[in-house]
Amino acid sequence: MYPKDLAATVTQPSRARTTLVFTVVGIGLVMGVTAGVFKIDDGSHSAFDTTLSETTGFLFLTAGAIAHLRRPANPTGLLIALVGVAFFLEDLKLSRTPLVYSIGLLVSSASSALTAHLVVAFPHGVLRSRWERVLVAAAYVAVFGFAVGQVLFANTPQVRNVLMIRDEPALSGLFARLLMAVGAAVSLGIVVLLVYRWLAGELPQRHLLAPVLSIALFGAATSALGAAFAAVRPFGTAPTLGTVLTVAFQVSFCLWPLAFLVGVLRSEVGPAEMTRLLVERDEEALADLVAGDEVWKHTHSLETLNAAAVLVRDNQRLTAELEARLAEVQASRARIVSAGDAERRRLERDLHDGAQQRLVAVVLGLRIARRQLNGDPATASVLDSTITELLAAVDDLRRLAAGIRPPILTEAGPIAAVRALLERTPIPVDFTAENVPRLDATTESTAYFVVTEAVTNTLKHARANKILIDFRVCDGTLRVEVTDNGAGGVDIDSGSGLRTLRDRVRALGGELTMSGATGSGTTVSATIPLARPTAL
Repeated sequence: MYPKDLAATVTQPSRARTTLVFTVVGIGLVMGVTAGVFKIDDGSHSAFDTTLSETTGFLFLTAGAIAHLRRPANPTGLLIALVGVAFFLEDLKLSRTPLVYSIGLLVSSASSALTAHLVVAFPHGVLRSRWERVLVAAAYVAVFGFAVGQVLFANTPQVRNVLMIRDEPALSGLFARLLMAVGAAVSLGIVVLLVYRWLAGELPQRHLLAPVLSIALFGAATSALGAAFAAVRPFGTAPTLGTVLTVAFQVSFCLWPLAFLVGVLRSEVGPAEMTRLLVERDEEALADLVAGDEVWKHTHSLETLNAAAVLVRDNQRLTAELEARLAEVQASRARIVSAGDAERRRLERDLHDGAQQRLVAVVLGLRIARRQLNGDPATASVLDSTITELLAAVDDLRRLAAGIRPPILTEAGPIAAVRALLERTPIPVDFTAENVPRLDATTESTAYFVVTEAVTNTLKHARANKILIDFRVCDGTLRVEVTDNGAGGVDIDSGSGLRTLRDRVRALGGELTMSGATGSGTTVSATIPLARPTAL
């Protein structure tokens, strides 16, 4: 189904969502400043770590705001902004205030769950399958469910944990390892999902969003490896590999909003994709580009898509009209040829059954009169001369009727008619016929006249001493080929006979060609489809 107006497929964004997005961005800005203060006061973080952390959070907030402004109907902007807020919330655990510190422990991995949600939902902004919902739900359960269990049994001597109900280091460590293990499994699932999307994707965002997907893939892989290493690392061993993987993940995490912005900007090359769809007249893909993919739901792309949609509809309408008219013209030409053949058969019958029979009757009457005539030699001579002329006229009428349409062609078909023609040919002829059944009268007469015209031209002009004729039906097409070893070098437009036959063959949807260089003989080939074009 093709929408009459592609704009109808895009729902207008609500003011409530816009208000929510910018409220989240505002909270994120406040939290970003707060997190920066906590990091500086804590004193355990390097300038590089602090700068990278602050840059990452603010980039997410900026990317979320831009994404919402560019595609307000798409929830992706809100998700991106929420990742930035969650990223800054994780630094609450650096506070020296017990309550703030304890809340920070609860959300110490909040950005991981929201990032998983964002990557899985990107670029549509919604979870579209059951497996996507399972992955995201597992991420939220791991990050917030296991984190609660870990905090409830964790004693933190540096700052009092006001949420601890009992000091159970083993139980707290178990929840921590469960969090890491499930996080690794979710990350692996996201990697598999992204690879599947890349391999199975056919829509334009496969190319447009390559930076986003590639960096997300790298981040998911490093996160999975880092979590798996931490989960299986024996106590007391140096976490060198885990540290390297963590830094790699942090760098990729910082680049992720930049990659998203690159994907947004690259989405402006959409008109090239629409041009391809327009040339291919793929209206369903063009409609899906809007209805099924949020990447295109912003003002500039929508206006271009609407213009392209109008062109597609106009192009299809004009093409359909042209095809209908062409089919009508071809069907009309075929009807004209069939009507001409019917008129030929009528003339042949009229000549045979009418004028020819009457002349034969007159000859018989004159012969009777000649036998009854006595004693007048002059009158007898006149009667004999008249009878001779009448018999010559009857022979002329027979030849004329046979030239219009030989009776054997109607009675026995083109193969028998061609064999009868070749019996009167003064040079050797090799005639082959394969898989040629009886066909409709128009096709049979056209094929026969192609042979008679080609043979006549050979005898008159080619100075040949041999002719090859081939009849065959192949792939629903009758193919007729007449080849001689004569002078060659003849153009199909040099005579009116073959030109007329070419028009006749083309009227039936076929083609007549002539080939052969000077001195190498001439080949006349005709192809006539057995299925007639019909008007729409």
